[in-house]
Order: sequence, then C-alpha cells, then structure tokens
Amino acid sequence: MDLYDLLEVSQEPILEIHSWIQEAKESSVGLPHAMNLASVNASGQPSSRMVLLKSLSDAGLVFFTDYEGKKGQEIINNNKVALNFWWAKTNKQIRIEGCCEKVSKEESDEYFQLRPRLSQISATASHQSSKIESYQSLVEIVENIENSSQGGKLERPERWGGFILKPKLIEFWIDQKSRLHKRKLYKLEDDQWKASLLSP
Repeated sequence: MDLYDLLEVSQEPILEIHSWIQEAKESSVGLPHAMNLASVNASGQPSSRMVLLKSLSDAGLVFFTDYEGKKGQEIINNNKVALNFWWAKTNKQIRIEGCCEKVSKEESDEYFQLRPRLSQISATASHQSSKIESYQSLVEIVENIENSSQGGKLERPERWGGFILKPKLIEFWIDQKSRLHKRKLYKLEDDQWKASLLSP
C-alpha cells in the first residue's frame, strides 16, 4: 500500500488533514503520508523518527511498527505522543498531540497480509532496534525465511502490529512570506473539536 486508507471521516480537523495530504500528493511530494512521530522514554528523553500513516478516520491515525522495538516500547510505557507533517512544496505543517492504543489483532493481521511479501519477510526477520552482528547476518536470516517458506503464506509476528493515535490537539500552520504565519488550533473538549486562531 503506497498511500493511506481514508475511513469514515466526517470531523472537520480530520477532513482537513486528509485535504492537506491530498494537496501534497497532487504537488508531487514524495511520501506525502510520511509523518514525524515523537515518543518519550522512562527517563523523559524524547526521540523522534519518520513513520507512514496507513489509515485516517474520525477515530484517529494508524501506523504500524514492531511493538518490541524502541519506538513500540516507549509508546507502550507512555502512550502520549506527538506527530508532525511538513511539506516543503506546499509550505504547510500539521502538528498533532494525543494518546496511542494498539489496534486489534485482526486489523494488524489484515494489514500484514496486504503488505508486499518482502516487507512481510523483513518484519519477520528484523527485531527492530536490537543489535545485529552485521548487515549480512540479517540478509541471511531473510534468505532463510524466504527459502523455508517457499512462497507460502507468512503469519504476522506477534510483536508486529498497529497503533492508533487518538488526537486531542491538532494545529494547522501555513507559511507566510511576511512571517505572520497562519495558525489554526483544534482542541478536543467534551468530545467536540473547538477551534481557535493562534498568533505566529
């Protein structure tokens, strides 16, 4: 799946996220659904990395990872995270804060089977963030899985699956040459999105 799925979207800020991603796509941005994900470890040290948005709905934003890797463990131990989209070609940014939950095993299974076979093999072979003897040793594990499976169906590793980020704050930012950037903030209050404008 090159792009994310759009599912049951009706809420204003979620629709706007979709609209801005579509605008980036139409502007020939590479991986317009790529987003920077920030999490925090037990000592309070934040870390960030790029992940791919795989589905968007009123319920939240879904991405997939290894639950036992650094990112997965940080989210499991502290589910408060932040996301950031930025597209240089459109001069727009979206900042999102919220809490993560694991998606259902059924949803993780379904998405795993939709992935290209090499991606399935990579997820099976790689224990994300763990030390390896060499890159070649990892390649050999991949080759062994490929040979032993003989093209048959691969089951999703239990450690691999999806998170859904349920947003509580969404900010839309538009660059202005005057530096008077346009900022619109949505906050979730009593299950309703409340909008306000912010000074740059």
